[in-house]
Amino acid sequence: MLTVLLATIIGLLVGAVLARLWQRRVLRARLEAALRALRLRHPTATPLQRPLLGEDPLASLLTQLDEALHGLEQMLEQARARQTQLAALFDHLNDGVVLVDPEGSVVGLNRAARSLLAGSRDGAIGRPYAEVLRDYELNELVSQALREQSPPPGRFVELGRPRRTVQAQASVLHGADRPLVTLVLRDITELRRTETIRRDFVANVSHDLRTPLAALQALVDTLLDGALADREVAEDFLRRIATEVEHLTRLVNQLLELTKAESGQLQLARVPTDLAELARATLRRFEPRATAKAIALDLHAPPDLPLVSCDPDRIGQVFSNLLDNALKFTPEGGRITVELSRQENELAVRVRDTGPGIPIEELDRIFERFFKGDRARTSAGSGLGLAIVKHLVQLHGGRVWAESPQGGGAVVGFTLPLNTP
Repeated sequence: MLTVLLATIIGLLVGAVLARLWQRRVLRARLEAALRALRLRHPTATPLQRPLLGEDPLASLLTQLDEALHGLEQMLEQARARQTQLAALFDHLNDGVVLVDPEGSVVGLNRAARSLLAGSRDGAIGRPYAEVLRDYELNELVSQALREQSPPPGRFVELGRPRRTVQAQASVLHGADRPLVTLVLRDITELRRTETIRRDFVANVSHDLRTPLAALQALVDTLLDGALADREVAEDFLRRIATEVEHLTRLVNQLLELTKAESGQLQLARVPTDLAELARATLRRFEPRATAKAIALDLHAPPDLPLVSCDPDRIGQVFSNLLDNALKFTPEGGRITVELSRQENELAVRVRDTGPGIPIEELDRIFERFFKGDRARTSAGSGLGLAIVKHLVQLHGGRVWAESPQGGGAVVGFTLPLNTP
């Protein structure tokens, strides 16, 4: 009886062991099959490419899955970081960009686009593009790109207040999800303005050189045709030639000086300078011209103005150019006033005249090279005086501006920084 019981127990134990071994073998086979399926579905998952090792295949598989999940979390974190970087890059592009989905809704726009379109990002996302763009030419560009799924020709449009010249180009961005229309807005206002200034510069230089050269040519031809024999006529013509040559020399010298000032090659000899005394000395030099036109010259300067570190010769030239400009446009019996005042860490100078004033649309252009407004078209100046003023003041670290008060007249001013507050 005991022997039978012992045999039964041993048989049960052996069966249990065999059953456990069979279950482990079946489990390993099923896990290997599952791992092979995972390898096929995720061939780039490195942890899943290793075989199941050790006595516990389930623990080995769980370890590999844990490593794969950890790697996935790292990839997601890197993807989020790249997305954040791309979003920041998109928002800081100099060109405006508007993204429109196939349904015609705005799904993205950057800071430059918001500035050009004068719209807020929160209010624009999800709205129809026509409500955001609010320009029929831009709407037509996007509509054509949505309709034809191909980039239409670009256009030049005027947007905003003040008006900005914008080059608009629409294209279709094909992605894995769905195509998006990308509207790129490039602000070329300054480029157009620079091109206009360049053309004006060439035209004005040509005009200012052609006039005296034509006069010289006519005078020389007349002398060669026989006027040289008449001493009195010859002397008169030579005086005229000397005047034209002087005009040409002055023009060339101004151009050279302006070029040096713009390129930073002009050297300044700074010394502590009493700006009120410098203005007073300049006014005395212009008194004969002012007296000839019955124009009063005034200087308003408080007695406690501090000294300014500047090049007195160059700032004296600034005063001369401003007074010369004011005398040209102040009618007989008028008044020119030079006002000096302290403004925090700057000393401000204003030259005020009682002339016809400056049109509002010309205030930002009068410091350009060769620019002449309508009131200056008939003057004999070269149009370089205020441009030289601007660059000389900027070399000193100051700024220039022009005003046209409602009461009439014009004000041209500049500031120079003070060394001490």
